[in-house]
Amino acid sequence: MDEHPARNTELQSTDLFTVVNNYFLLFYCASCILASMYVQQMFMMMDQYRVGISVSAVVGIILPMYLLTRRFEPGVKAQLRITALRAPRVLLVVVATLATVVIVDHIYLISQHFNPVPEDYMDAIRSLKPETATAFVVTFIGLCVLVPISEEIVFRGVVQQIFARNMGPVVGFVLAGTMFGAVHLNPHLLISISFFGVFLGFVYYATGNLGYTILSHSLFNMVALLQLTFASTTEASTLPFYLRDVRIFVFSLVVLVFLLLKIKQGGPETEPPYESETDIPTIT
Repeated sequence: MDEHPARNTELQSTDLFTVVNNYFLLFYCASCILASMYVQQMFMMMDQYRVGISVSAVVGIILPMYLLTRRFEPGVKAQLRITALRAPRVLLVVVATLATVVIVDHIYLISQHFNPVPEDYMDAIRSLKPETATAFVVTFIGLCVLVPISEEIVFRGVVQQIFARNMGPVVGFVLAGTMFGAVHLNPHLLISISFFGVFLGFVYYATGNLGYTILSHSLFNMVALLQLTFASTTEASTLPFYLRDVRIFVFSLVVLVFLLLKIKQGGPETEPPYESETDIPTIT
């Protein structure tokens, strides 16, 4: 990290990505992710997996990233590119996310033939199924609110911006999306979650607004939570209706491509905190 006066008014225009060594930022993000995983494991050992999801997201990622970004101008929201959402784009992103759910679940289903789901992973998922209203609310807050916020801050708000700044926007969102899939540390999830990560990366690249990716990530996790909540224990092998017909997959893919083009047409709603995503070709 470069040395700079803490209260020098001449540095009012400086930003996190210019002042802080980008390798250090990547290391900081990796440390936050590992800390989050460690906290979650601690709660799993105490048989409090549901609570651990929320605590690990806040303590491991959200709080450390906030404390870091708030130190630099022009502020947390501007650094991460967060602004008010626009209703037409919200609708596009919501429908595109639902189409992505269909595609991701198809990829996941195919992946199981090559990488069977580990039994300990299935046990963890089963333990997460909420049996009461309170359990559902706690799980919802963790999975559908805090986890999307924390992961989007790291992978899109910081990691993708670093890659885009140094390697170009397309490489940036593809690489960040692939890392997003790899960090989930499950071979059977790698391709499907990487696909979702690249989708989120494109939305961030196209809109320049982290709010849309948080919304999309939240909706994606909400669908998964609802499937888990209402899944029949006696018919666990029954596939969702959209996985029984390949025509739904093809239709979803066509709809997704169309919607991504529509989302891109609106252009970014914010500018990067640094000069340009391509003006600075090397990691500083």
